[in-house]
Amino acid sequence: MPKCKCCNDKFEVKYFLQKFCMVKDECIKAFVESKKDKEWKVKKAQMKSDLLTHKDYIKLLQVTFNTFIRLRDKDLPCISCGVLKCEEFHAGHYIASTYQYLRFNEFNVWRQCSRCNTHLRGNLISYRIELIKRIGLEEVEYLENSRHMMLEITIPDIKDLIIKYKEKIKELK
Repeated sequence: MPKCKCCNDKFEVKYFLQKFCMVKDECIKAFVESKKDKEWKVKKAQMKSDLLTHKDYIKLLQVTFNTFIRLRDKDLPCISCGVLKCEEFHAGHYIASTYQYLRFNEFNVWRQCSRCNTHLRGNLISYRIELIKRIGLEEVEYLENSRHMMLEITIPDIKDLIIKYKEKIKELK
């Protein structure tokens, strides 16, 4: 028999996941308060979501996208130096993420060791050589030629992409 969350008395459960005995007034009040807490948490989450800006959503998408890239390439070596074991791997962009059009392009972002990505600023010559092997010269030239294109993405589009990449992450796990 479970114990009441409020008074610690043992009671017989009448409802699924019942946590309060519902006999004493104090237990009933505690139950009502717990319901209000749940409602407040839902309302608070909605209010937080309403306060997020376009920039905030882009940051959330970037984190989700980078996680997907690391999982997608978990068995591949660093695209620049070929190392398989490293303290930390990043989602390294061939064309820098400041070029918004290619920021979330899966052909532009690959698993890269922290040394190449951070300390060697991408190690781009080696990156390009390996990228041509992986996706072909035509695709690499497309990436290089389309870096200045503009990306106009709305918050609903960003939310859809976040959902898409979270689903892909679940599939990969």
